[in-house]
Amino acid sequence: MAEELARLGAAVAIAHCEAPELAAAVADRIRAAGGRAIEVDGDLSLVDDNRRLVERTVAELGGLDVFVANAGLTRWAPFLDVDEETWDTVVDLNLKGSYFGAQAAARQMVAQGGGGRIVFSSSVTGTLAIENVSAYAVTKAGLQHMARVLALELGAHGITVNTLAIGATVNERNLADDPGYAEHWADVLPSGRAGTPGDVAAALGFLVSPGATQITGHTLAVDGGWSGTGVTP
Repeated sequence: MAEELARLGAAVAIAHCEAPELAAAVADRIRAAGGRAIEVDGDLSLVDDNRRLVERTVAELGGLDVFVANAGLTRWAPFLDVDEETWDTVVDLNLKGSYFGAQAAARQMVAQGGGGRIVFSSSVTGTLAIENVSAYAVTKAGLQHMARVLALELGAHGITVNTLAIGATVNERNLADDPGYAEHWADVLPSGRAGTPGDVAAALGFLVSPGATQITGHTLAVDGGWSGTGVTP
């Protein structure tokens, strides 16, 4: 996502939590390609860290036009086994963090004038049910409705708010859960293959492009057609 936005001409602030080497690697690639990038450490489940992210971005990059609320985590457990600590951990980052991150971003966009774009990273689990991710799924469904509500409130300021409902995607975390992840999902997806981070980044690039000014309050599924079938491996 960060590299796609940089390719489109954005100066990018890359937020990370206790993973400076990963953020630095992305920023280095962006700078090597002639772009501008900074890394910002913070726990985005905390309201103050979201505000600090926006403040530092504005101070070092000169403004804020696009905010992507992509920080999130999953905790796998049957509903009957989910405890309060697990619930709070998931909700605080996925839902609360995204809400107050968007608020900090929107306040800056309104102060600047000229509009802006806010995009939430949701999941197909926010649309259709999958076992053992109840807390996660609730937060992802919440993000989809959050986009609708914020689109209504922020539209007068020229700010669009949308959500990506991300489906089966080959990435480090999913491969750690299942080394055969790509093959298993390719067997059940209408597209015939699992998604890639590049697929998601391309969809993000569209939502923040000049061609998407009339798209707001919308959830765009990047799932290879899975939400039309709901079949799991």
